[in-house]
Amino acid sequence: MQVEVVEVAPAVYHARAKHVSWVLITDGAEVTLVDSGYPGDRPRLIASLEKIGRSPADLAAILLTHGHPDHIGSAEYLRRAHGLPVRVHEREVANARGQRIEQVSEATLLRMLWRPDVVVWLFDVLRLKAARPERLRDVDPFTEGPLDVPGAPVAIPTPGHTSGHTSFHLPDRGALLAGDALMTGHALVRQGGPQLLPAFFNTDMAQARESLRRLGGLAADVVIPGHGPAFQGSPELAVRQALDRSPR
Repeated sequence: MQVEVVEVAPAVYHARAKHVSWVLITDGAEVTLVDSGYPGDRPRLIASLEKIGRSPADLAAILLTHGHPDHIGSAEYLRRAHGLPVRVHEREVANARGQRIEQVSEATLLRMLWRPDVVVWLFDVLRLKAARPERLRDVDPFTEGPLDVPGAPVAIPTPGHTSGHTSFHLPDRGALLAGDALMTGHALVRQGGPQLLPAFFNTDMAQARESLRRLGGLAADVVIPGHGPAFQGSPELAVRQALDRSPR
C-alpha cells in the first residue's frame, strides 16, 4: 500500500498508509497537516499532498495529536526545511521532544514475539524507521480551544493514550480528528470498527475511556482515527461502539 487519500469532509483529506494515517486540511491556498506518519512514510506524505494538488510549500502549520514515532515522523524535517510551526499540547511537549518517552516498551514487545502478527508488524514498522524517529527540537505548545491555523481546528485534550494526546474538532466541516483516542483498524487487532487501541499501547486505559466519553458529545458526521478507515457517523455512535468493544 502506498497512500490512499480520501476527502472525508469538505476540504478534509484522510491520507492512509499501510499502518498509520494523517490528515490534510485545506483552507484557500494553505494546508494544515495533522500528524505525519512514520519517518519512513515521508515519500507517501509528499505523495498525499501531490494527490490534492499541493506541495510542502503550501503547508502553513503542523499539528500533532501526540508524540509517538508513527505520528511525528516527518514533523521535524518539515519544520526545519520549510520553517513551519509544529504545534502540540503543552503536556505532550516532553514526549514529542524525547525528554520523556511514553510508548510501548521494547521489553513488552519482546514478550509478545510468540505472536506471528506482532513479528510481521514489528518488521514492517522497523523498516519505517520507528526505532529512529527524529524528535522535535522546537515546538509551539497549545492548551485547549480554537487554534489559529488554516481550518480553525478546535483542540480537545484526550489524554490516556499519552498524557498530552489531543483530538481536533472541525465543527464547520462536520469532522472529528480523533488521533489515537480511538481506532477502527490495526495490524495487531482482528476486528474492525471503533475501539480503543490495545492496552499495551496506552499510558492510562481508564483515562483513555474517560477521554472517549468527552468526544461523544461533539457534533460531527465523520470521525477520523489515526489507524484504520474513517468512521462515517457521529462521535456519539463511534464512542459507544469503542467502549462496548474495549476491555474494562
